[in-house]
Amino acid sequence: MHIPTIYFEEYRGQEVFEMTREKSHHLFNVLRSRNGSSVYISNGKGLLAEGIIQEPNNVLIYTVDEKRRKKDINFFLSKLDSITRMRFSIEKLSELGVSSITVGSTIRSGKKKYDTSKLKSWGITALEQSGSAFLPIIEQVDKLDYSRFNQCIDISGKSTFKENSVGNFAIGPEGGWDPSELVQFKEVYSLGSQALRSETAAIVAATLLLDA
Repeated sequence: MHIPTIYFEEYRGQEVFEMTREKSHHLFNVLRSRNGSSVYISNGKGLLAEGIIQEPNNVLIYTVDEKRRKKDINFFLSKLDSITRMRFSIEKLSELGVSSITVGSTIRSGKKKYDTSKLKSWGITALEQSGSAFLPIIEQVDKLDYSRFNQCIDISGKSTFKENSVGNFAIGPEGGWDPSELVQFKEVYSLGSQALRSETAAIVAATLLLDA
């Protein structure tokens, strides 16, 4: 049986957890939970607790597990004009378990403006759907910091991911990286000979890196 998960950033392991009305409403009216139903509480920072709903707003916690990330993988995503595809990218990278997602502009990126709180809400949705103990740090920047993200994915790349690769990886826009951008990366990796959509490249890269 599926046990729903709710995200609460301030959870610190207390034995009785008081839910917000919004979370309680979602559990009872959307997920059809009832008093006595099991629920997970995640603070997005590694704590994952399991408890029983005692009343509409309270959960009695009986297990608290502190998880640790296996790898520290961070992604830069070039902005997409499609909200649907941008959301898909954020949600899937969150489900897969990357440490952080930085959204920013590149020469050929989309021009759509995003509210950072909205990007984070998509990550929270993915956390609650997947039951993860971790929420990626999600932020926006005006431009790519090559000193931080010194590795990228591009069809022109000559290298494939090395076993146990870690670090910070940049995913380019739909039209690919501009040559003036490519020369600034320390390493350019390829995912094969096919041109992949940005969100597809991000998911494939994250899967390979986290499972290596």
